[in-house]
Amino acid sequence: MMRFGWKANETSMRIRWLAKGAALIFIALYSIIYLSQPFSEVWNNILANLFLVCASAFAAATVTMIWARYDPSDAPRRVWGSFAVGLWLWVIAESVWGYLNVTQGEVAEGPADIFWITSYFFLGRALFLQFQILVRPTVRELWNRVLIALLFLLALCLLIFSMLSPTSTGTDKWDVAINSFYPAADLLLALVAFWLARHFIGGAFARPWLGLLVFTFADLMYAWLEISGMYSWSVDQGNLFSTIADITYLSAYVVLGLGALSQWVFLKYGLRPSTEPR
Repeated sequence: MMRFGWKANETSMRIRWLAKGAALIFIALYSIIYLSQPFSEVWNNILANLFLVCASAFAAATVTMIWARYDPSDAPRRVWGSFAVGLWLWVIAESVWGYLNVTQGEVAEGPADIFWITSYFFLGRALFLQFQILVRPTVRELWNRVLIALLFLLALCLLIFSMLSPTSTGTDKWDVAINSFYPAADLLLALVAFWLARHFIGGAFARPWLGLLVFTFADLMYAWLEISGMYSWSVDQGNLFSTIADITYLSAYVVLGLGALSQWVFLKYGLRPSTEPR
């Protein structure tokens, strides 16, 4: 970019504005497919699922770019490495779910959920490592915090489960439990990330995790729709609630990716704020 005569701050600003513009166009195209169904039912479904795979890959790729900016000896490299692994597992999960959706229609809890649930171990590990770097707690303090987080996650899962169970229409309780886990885990990770950012390094670290707050809403809405039998598995048979849930879900990936891209731009062009991760 520098060969065009742009200064570092100009390059940073242009990249971020171009990314935001491309993101809005991307979301708009996805919304058009949902609202107008311009192609055959099969192709509408294929394209809708491809959009989700691309959005998840964008988020995973930008976090991987941040990981690559650090030397192997740098402590933050482990944080971003775990974060990247978790997001690439989401890409695999989206690919598996999309394939099943196109070939079978309704997608039951199964293979894709294995990758999604496993990913939360790596996302949690990223925050675990960041907490170690920033706080340098004793072993006892560290595991006390982990225990508190796990108990809070369990409480959130039980709360959401109790909210969703009355709306289930013959849905297996195990499926309700799985669908309760996702919004609970999203919310917990987002809260921990914001707590770390607020108390130790400001808002810079929190940007890539912002999408998790959107995921909390999208996953909760999806769980309610699926359990109540209102979720539309085909774009052509979509209803208002399914459309809102799916567009919000796609937007969560975009928000997460844009947050990570902003962090990468700071690292690449040396415009690191005073609140950068240490």
